[in-house]
Amino acid sequence: MNRNDRWTSFIWGCLGLYIAYEGCQLKLGNFHNPGCGFLIFGAGITLSILSLILFVLTFVSKGEEKKVLWRGLRWPIGIKLIIALFAYALVLRWLGFLLSTFLLMLFLFKGLAPQKWRVAFLLSIITITLTYLIFGVFLETQVPEGLLEKMISHLR
Repeated sequence: MNRNDRWTSFIWGCLGLYIAYEGCQLKLGNFHNPGCGFLIFGAGITLSILSLILFVLTFVSKGEEKKVLWRGLRWPIGIKLIIALFAYALVLRWLGFLLSTFLLMLFLFKGLAPQKWRVAFLLSIITITLTYLIFGVFLETQVPEGLLEKMISHLR
């Protein structure tokens, strides 16, 4: 396993260095005025450092038996989550941010992490309210309007 980890860390390290190089080709800027390559450069350096740590750990570890990464996972929950996120992405523009996010949160709280209906409903309301306040109101990010928002504006 150590040999595989060495090759994997080497490949990811090279990719990280390439990403950092491409970030340097763009304007880096500084902490107070970051350029468009600043985040890309930082991501590449971070990936390279983590790869270097893994590479060094392959020599330091005593060859102890490693756990299989996939053993013991609850696959049905992961598959349901992927399908739910895909469906969320498909209906987000049609249903709008508020309604589609509410339905996603309700599914997550009730379908994947079994909660009582009252708790799932309340947590979904709290989640979309806080998310909308942070992104829609305070950060002034545009969120997709959907059926609910159009019906409300039509009633006015």
